[in-house]
Amino acid sequence: MPRGKALCLTLIAFASTAVSLGCRQDKTTPNKVQNVKSIMRKIYEEDQENRNDVTGDAKRREQVRQLISERKVQSAEDYYYAAFIFQHGQKPSDYLYAHVLAVTAVDKGLHNAMWLSAATLDRYLHSIQQPQVFGTQFGSLYDSRDDQEPYDRKILSDELREQWCVVSESTQAQILSDMRAGKEFRSTRTCPLPDAQFDIN
Repeated sequence: MPRGKALCLTLIAFASTAVSLGCRQDKTTPNKVQNVKSIMRKIYEEDQENRNDVTGDAKRREQVRQLISERKVQSAEDYYYAAFIFQHGQKPSDYLYAHVLAVTAVDKGLHNAMWLSAATLDRYLHSIQQPQVFGTQFGSLYDSRDDQEPYDRKILSDELREQWCVVSESTQAQILSDMRAGKEFRSTRTCPLPDAQFDIN
């Protein structure tokens, strides 16, 4: 089996195992979780409002790592916010960490983080120049391509994509066509965001 495909299957198996563990109740007190949640939400909102601030992105990733190392990130929503912050990273390890954080959010009961779990895996694969498998990524991290390549369309079925809150291949093709026609970009996400204030692609 090719190394790239074996890596894809290993990562998907890891994510699926974590998802199958089910929802776990947070063991921290409500007040403590609410306090930390507001901190994570603030970092998340700053991240969404400053998408061209590379220095700020690095600072926010460090803040999140510190909160996690201090065991102050507990809720599913906090792990979801943390995953988005690392999804906007600069290197493969950032995207892989984002994937782990997104899967953790799902494991803690936030099903709507399934799309983010798929998107972080696709971005990680692109970052190591391997084919994505869900089809969530458009464009390239390395050049001016405006397509989804490289993309292994055979490894997953549309039925499995649907379970991960990702649109079908045919819908992805329409999104790409619309994008090339200058229309507004539509997300490949089918599940609503946990918080609809930000429409993130």
